[in-house]
Amino acid sequence: MVWPFASRPARQPDVAASAEPRLPAYALTVELHRPFHAALRDVRSALEAEELQLWQEQDLTALLGHGQPQVVLGFCAPRVLELALQLDPELCALLPLQGSVREIAPGQVRVALQDPMGSVALCRSTEWQGLCKFHYGRLRRVVDRLMLGPPGI
Repeated sequence: MVWPFASRPARQPDVAASAEPRLPAYALTVELHRPFHAALRDVRSALEAEELQLWQEQDLTALLGHGQPQVVLGFCAPRVLELALQLDPELCALLPLQGSVREIAPGQVRVALQDPMGSVALCRSTEWQGLCKFHYGRLRRVVDRLMLGPPGI
């Protein structure tokens, strides 16, 4: 027996009519319900727990002089960097090393970490793809830690 719905093409959601914002495909995101500075501290701790070193923090609010609190983070996984250098020193230009922490409303903060899987298509090397998957796993665990929240981020 063939069910009537089995032969119909799947209906695609009307993006324009959707009330929910679309999440970017280039970033792993999570919304935290805590004050901005507490969320920023938790992001630092979660990155550190996954052996990701924070190299740079740029306070965009201070830089621009207005707007909601937002900090751009530059971080690195030394092991991922070392493996990328062994594959091809030029691959370092593709390493996803950025993230942001942004207050979207008082007590509501969005964290976005650059998705390493976005660079997989730029290099056909299976080793590079494996490295991106490895790095994705680390960043996914950072997001999971943030979702679980304190203590022990």
